[in-house]
Amino acid sequence: MHDIPILLVDDDTELLKVYKKIFTINGFNVLAESDSQKALKIVETTNIAVVISDIIMPKLNGLELLLAIKGIKPNIEVIMLTAEGSIAEAVEAVKKGAFSYLKKPVDIEDLIANIKKSYEIFNIKEENSGLKQQLTENLQTRMLIGENENIVNLRRGAEKIAKTDITVLILGESGTGKEILANFIHQKSLRKSKPFICINCAALNENLFESELFGYEKGAFTGADKMKKGRFELAAGGTIFLDEIGELSLNTQAKLLRVLQEKSFERVGGTETISSNFRLIAATNRDLKNDVKSFKFREDLYYRINVMPLTIPPLRERMDDIPLLADSFARELSIEMKKKVNKIDDSLISIFMKYQWPGNVRELRNIIERLVVLSNGGSLLKQDLPDEISGYKGDTKEETQKDLELYKLKDATKEFEKQYIIKCMERNSWNVTKSAQELGLARKNLYKKLKEYEIS
Repeated sequence: MHDIPILLVDDDTELLKVYKKIFTINGFNVLAESDSQKALKIVETTNIAVVISDIIMPKLNGLELLLAIKGIKPNIEVIMLTAEGSIAEAVEAVKKGAFSYLKKPVDIEDLIANIKKSYEIFNIKEENSGLKQQLTENLQTRMLIGENENIVNLRRGAEKIAKTDITVLILGESGTGKEILANFIHQKSLRKSKPFICINCAALNENLFESELFGYEKGAFTGADKMKKGRFELAAGGTIFLDEIGELSLNTQAKLLRVLQEKSFERVGGTETISSNFRLIAATNRDLKNDVKSFKFREDLYYRINVMPLTIPPLRERMDDIPLLADSFARELSIEMKKKVNKIDDSLISIFMKYQWPGNVRELRNIIERLVVLSNGGSLLKQDLPDEISGYKGDTKEETQKDLELYKLKDATKEFEKQYIIKCMERNSWNVTKSAQELGLARKNLYKKLKEYEIS
């Protein structure tokens, strides 16, 4: 009835045996452990839905076990069992996130009802977490799509370093998607369940730098009527993204360097040293090497942030991705605006392929958004383009035609592959294993193709 196990934790081994038998009879997959530290190891390594734990135990008590579980897997529901003398601790446990507490001796029917309810909540949380993660990954993947060799290599490199805590410096022109790449790395990292804190250094007032990044204590200055945590403190366990770091003044850079070196700081007006375990990703559209030479950027800070540089190519260096990006943005925005856009006209693609896109991918998305807003459904029209794009005379007609033919060839190749896969699947009665063998593909790669071409 319930495939994902529940975990019983109590130092009374005889009681564990009785509970395990009762819950198994009631259709639960049951694990039991009398050692609370070993129970925590089970939570770390096994998919658990519900934990039923005693409050008074040696080693880790019930409250300590609860906090540890919520820190590792917050979706797990925890039910506390308490004796008469530990009710205060049980109430505190509920405040800290326990599903409920029941007094011993426990009414079994009441306990089973609580387990069923908490199991349902666990399933809802897991489903919502899965949907949220899928939506986030879909958004990031869509914004970083492309088949150009440069962008493919960038995606691979970003995924590879995401699992580490290495400091990353993202380089690229405005509009290339530096914040999107930073978020992509965070979502692919082990820190993805923790905060992603973004700071635009270019918009940060130097006088407010310390209070914004380090926080402040109540009464630290006029208007500080309560304590406020800074961005570095809020980023604990997660990732902090310093966008346009090259715009910071030398004075501000010195203050920042100390925090990055020690990962500790004091709030403005405070004396307590606060530590924060954050991962740093920085980005800039400036040439920091030249800024170091001209004494506009500190050399020691440059080497602190330039551990793993990633460069996002400008759109003009991956023009072959424009049809793919334009189509993706058109689909996304038409859904968002509830408009039926079914085609981007070839003449529009032709114009896109000769324009140089100084605003890069951001500019392309903004243009597509404009076209979707002005459209009446159906095709997007070149007459709705701004003059600076529709009247652009950058390349020759022959070069534009060549780009358009390349775009059509890619489209035709994909359609051929899709139809070839469908015929192969039909021959094999839609058996994925047999079809994969015939196509010379690994099963997982065939599944990817089926998903890509929306073959069901």
